[in-house]
Amino acid sequence: MLKLGTLFHLNLMYSSIPPSRRPEVITRCYHRLLDLAEGGVPVAVEACGLTLEMINGIDARWIARFRELLQAGRAEYVASGYSQVIGPLAPAAVNERNLDLGRRVAANLLGVEPALWLVNEMAWSGGLAPLYRDAGARAVIMEWNNAWHAHPEWDGGMRWHWQRAQGPGGSEVPVIWVDTFDFQKLQLLCSGDVTRIEFLDHWRARMPAGDETTPRHALFYGSDAEVFDFRPGRYRDEHGGLPGHPEGEWDIIRDAAGWLAAEPGVAFTPLSATLDEPPSALCGQPLRLEAVGQPVPVKKQEKYNLNRWAVTGRGDLELNTTCHARARTLLAAGDTSDESWRDLLFLWSSDLRTHLTADRWAEVAPRLDMPHLVDTEGVPCAPRLADDGDVLLQGAAARMSLNPRRGLAARTIAFPRWGKGPALGTLAHGYFDDITLGADFYTGHVVVQRPGCAKQADLRAAAPQAFFTRDDHEGVRTEVSDGDLQVRKEWIVHDTAPVVTLRGEITLPARRAAEIHVAHVTVIPGILTAARLGYAVRNGGRAREVFRFRDGPVHHGEAYSTLITAKGGLGATDGELIIGDDERRLVFRHDPCLSALVPTVRFVPGRDGRYFLRVRYSAQEIDETFVPNDEPWHVAWSLTITAEERGVGED
Repeated sequence: MLKLGTLFHLNLMYSSIPPSRRPEVITRCYHRLLDLAEGGVPVAVEACGLTLEMINGIDARWIARFRELLQAGRAEYVASGYSQVIGPLAPAAVNERNLDLGRRVAANLLGVEPALWLVNEMAWSGGLAPLYRDAGARAVIMEWNNAWHAHPEWDGGMRWHWQRAQGPGGSEVPVIWVDTFDFQKLQLLCSGDVTRIEFLDHWRARMPAGDETTPRHALFYGSDAEVFDFRPGRYRDEHGGLPGHPEGEWDIIRDAAGWLAAEPGVAFTPLSATLDEPPSALCGQPLRLEAVGQPVPVKKQEKYNLNRWAVTGRGDLELNTTCHARARTLLAAGDTSDESWRDLLFLWSSDLRTHLTADRWAEVAPRLDMPHLVDTEGVPCAPRLADDGDVLLQGAAARMSLNPRRGLAARTIAFPRWGKGPALGTLAHGYFDDITLGADFYTGHVVVQRPGCAKQADLRAAAPQAFFTRDDHEGVRTEVSDGDLQVRKEWIVHDTAPVVTLRGEITLPARRAAEIHVAHVTVIPGILTAARLGYAVRNGGRAREVFRFRDGPVHHGEAYSTLITAKGGLGATDGELIIGDDERRLVFRHDPCLSALVPTVRFVPGRDGRYFLRVRYSAQEIDETFVPNDEPWHVAWSLTITAEERGVGED
């Protein structure tokens, strides 16, 4: 038996839909969806609280129809929060408010207490598991394909049954799967790109094998409702409709459901019925959906990754930085008013970060603010120079040597309590025998790479300006330019604690398509033990998630294609990333209210303990959502690195 459910995602914040066309979407898509439910197909409908409020303000009749269907048991409501916030990019307190406000809006407008929750944009982190459980989730809905790709050890048969998504500290929440290939097959049928026979063959191949006695569960559809019988003009080619159905894609969906219902061994059931199956070897198993190389799994192909809502679009970095700053202000003031949080959660909507129309961006852009770097106050002094000309900064628990011929890149950063050798710094060309690592790997430098252009960097001769801070910490600053790239930065070493700080700002004459990486930190092998290395980070949850490198190479910032410059990154939503082993660790802290940078980790195991381990902070990547503009562009950052005598996984 193959039991099919449905899930239709409603989103009036859809990036490429102008507000003037929202009534059309409700008429052409949302009412037709309810027609499907009234025609006997069990329908699960997901809409965030913001979309429900918009629908109610435009067409209250739709809300009334949906509410009647819910009361009659002919439809189910699936929640997702008040706004479609990317959970792994927002602090836990923001995610908690989003889920709570969304729950209350649904209760008010629909008269239901949500039990099923869709993970926004299928962007998952383990830290979200306890937040959903605390919001009352009976289960969350998440994509299967990318989670399975990161876990080839899983039995493929688990896709047909609910499982338990694990979070830190033993937390977990049941998960129902969406298969991307299944819902895209229906989209292709409606667009005329697959035939009825091809569509049915796809589902016949999903039928249980002859020796299977437990029914399989799958979703006939599990994605956007706005893509049927509506053309927002997002893509160059938006053809659609089978012959005889030029504007009747909802009719095709109705017919396709009928075709499948007529197949032997196929039945449509409510989505929540998936959870009625008792745990077994293939059902209800505890699974960690994320992995060391894929800490934030996201829906569909690899071009859909965390950077899509973090450092691309028309101004993702500016949006996220502003949101972090406003959240900090609300939390510090103890402001719990729904009005204040509605405004912030609107600004954190994922759809403001992708294919946003120019007029909608013009409404949002004036609200954004990117702070400038303010030089640290201090008393000027003469630089302390080594015999080779390097600039030295020394405290009781940390010391540095900086290369003035390479823009004050750190040659060594050492913490005496860990021994004589450096923990961070520069690995010179030839350090690795591996030819793929045949370069100089610096620490503390900026790189801007435009497609088809020479790389720009601040690895040029610099004039150091030394100073003592008010707290007697040693510091040095400089300014370096490379073409139209202007870089200001300063290093500070704490007087008594094992702490170093890198602060800086870059300016460019315009926002252009480019990879912009404002800080790199290279670990010197030897201090941290290779066999026990890992990292820990908060990606939207209260607790840190711990990942170990024991499974091989990791490269979060690896390019996907010439158009997609990186495959992912880390939310680091409290500004912290920890690198270390079981005894020592380096705590990296950046301020997301100054710039909401995306850290990435690259690890390559090597011979004789000569591993390659590097942290990189991205301010901008390129994908198909990126839109340039001619306004001057700047970003400032502050990165503090602290050495601690604690394991990477310790609280």
